[in-house]
Amino acid sequence: MVQISHEALLRKREVLKLTGLSNSSFYNYIKAGVLKPGVPIGPRLKGWPASEIQAYIQSCIASRDQKQGGVA
Repeated sequence: MVQISHEALLRKREVLKLTGLSNSSFYNYIKAGVLKPGVPIGPRLKGWPASEIQAYIQSCIASRDQKQGGVA
């Protein structure tokens, strides 16, 4: 049986807005393996799964909280 997922794909503009990253930092993070490359959705279009971007944001928050010694 095939399970259908309702995963949203975000365009780069949306990812940059959500993360606060600059265009160059975004591509540097992909090159460094911090973020995964986009999913092809057209001949010249890529999208990033919303769940992966949300996981990245949550990891940034967790890293901050760990450095501060816990959640405020």
